[in-house]
Amino acid sequence: MAAMMTSSSSSSVMTMGGSISSRRGFTSSSSSSSSSRTTTTTTTTLQRRRRHQQQIIHAAASSESIEKAKESGLVLAEFEKEEVIKVREQLRANHSEEISGVENDIVDWFVRDRKLDGEAALKKIVKYQTWREENFSKESLNAPSVIEEGKTGKAVLMKERDVLGRPVVLVTLIKHEVATRVLEDTQKLCVKLLDEGLEELKNEGFEQETVMCVYDLRGFSMKNADIDFTKFFISCIFDYYPKRISQVLLVEAPFVFKPVWGIIKPLMGKYSSLVKFVKAKEANEFFESEPF
Repeated sequence: MAAMMTSSSSSSVMTMGGSISSRRGFTSSSSSSSSSRTTTTTTTTLQRRRRHQQQIIHAAASSESIEKAKESGLVLAEFEKEEVIKVREQLRANHSEEISGVENDIVDWFVRDRKLDGEAALKKIVKYQTWREENFSKESLNAPSVIEEGKTGKAVLMKERDVLGRPVVLVTLIKHEVATRVLEDTQKLCVKLLDEGLEELKNEGFEQETVMCVYDLRGFSMKNADIDFTKFFISCIFDYYPKRISQVLLVEAPFVFKPVWGIIKPLMGKYSSLVKFVKAKEANEFFESEPF
């Protein structure tokens, strides 16, 4: 049969010449077009499946973040806005001098953090304001030495949000060496980035209220282990940014990091439950793109 078809084909070519060539050209073009459409359809289908899979993965990662924070009591309780404003106005009326320089959204946050207990909130607000005035004024956060610290790239506010819409502070530990850093500048850079992330949320009406921190530990060695800065960071999340940081990812932590974590974990107390050790692939599950 194959021989017959070949013979027939050859005969046709000999007797019809250019006419058959033209037909063959049409057939080839049609076949190519059909193949192209099939490839495009297949690619589109695969892309849809991949997006669907990513949505499931993202949802799982997001859900875990929220549940972990709730279980640890590290999510602010929900209160009626009027209740919060009422406590704030009482504080302003009775302690105007002590909190005059504190913005309403900061006062409201501490009121919510202290579950509408005005006196407890006042203590936290006064402590926060003193800390700000003495060490972390807006002017000091923009000092030339802090700007230079930022240029190292050791810590940045990512352009991309995570899948929950949280601003993300990314710290690349290999770029941070204890022997050469100036602790005060590193601390101020930390505060500056947290402030910038929260300011973005404020400008958006606080639809999202918290920040995520990611520590990239690839290439980490003991020269990058900064316990003094870590203690400062922990004091920030306890005293000055309570419940503002809702997730901490530690990406690709090497074995040498284990003793460092042994020191850090007890210092973090209940906040250690927000820390998640992940591979780079798992870290990417928290983002639409793949930054790691």
